[in-house]
Amino acid sequence: MKKELVYQSRDKEIEVFEDEFGSITLKEMPHEAAVMVALENDSLILISQYRPAVDEIIIQLPGGGMKEKEDPMKAAKRELLEETGIVCGEAVFLGSIQPSACLSNVITHVFFTKEIIEYKSQRLEKKEATIQAFHIPVERAFHNIEQGIWKDSEMAHGLLLARLKGLI
Repeated sequence: MKKELVYQSRDKEIEVFEDEFGSITLKEMPHEAAVMVALENDSLILISQYRPAVDEIIIQLPGGGMKEKEDPMKAAKRELLEETGIVCGEAVFLGSIQPSACLSNVITHVFFTKEIIEYKSQRLEKKEATIQAFHIPVERAFHNIEQGIWKDSEMAHGLLLARLKGLI
């Protein structure tokens, strides 16, 4: 398959390719992310965040990109702290997913914790100023996914993995 580079960011973190059929794909480096399924008293800890690509506020698992050579579990714990202010203890690996393989090479590592140690202040970057953390009962979250109210693939897949492994 022939691909042509149509855009390369100045810092070389993203390259955009177009194939002979006009399909666009992204190659992102680093291409790994980590998210945390966090449970406290039968409620999930989720975030809402404005996403310009869809011009909507999206409900998601706390998480984000990994630094180069960063341990995935440490990244998930760091992102949980930054986005929610929550310090967690033990976490278990649920699996890795490719949330949008038809568009991007990103791989997301999913973790689960129910060991909430401490609440601190969020540590948001300027671009993350719209992030709000909240708790919601597990079954309500599944209802919102089932009804098509929440559409984030990382969240849906992460919750499915946690349910299949008997954790929620």
